[in-house]
Amino acid sequence: MSTLTLELDSALAHSLEESARREHKPVAAWARERLHIAAMETEAEANGYPPGWLKLFGSIDDDTFTAPDRTATKPTVSMDDA
Repeated sequence: MSTLTLELDSALAHSLEESARREHKPVAAWARERLHIAAMETEAEANGYPPGWLKLFGSIDDDTFTAPDRTATKPTVSMDDA
């Protein structure tokens, strides 16, 4: 695992510590989770997902919402037959 050292002003450091405390997590674990989420969002947006998609993911709480029927897939040719 790599190590990242950051220099923070006192107000930001205090805010980070308070946020981690509220979630009952060590500061390093809290920061690692936030960096992971930020990296995932950046990568997803680069792949065409809209900004803020992660906050909405899984947010539909409606029993009438169902996934659409899937269409039949095309048959594939075995690599051995090609």
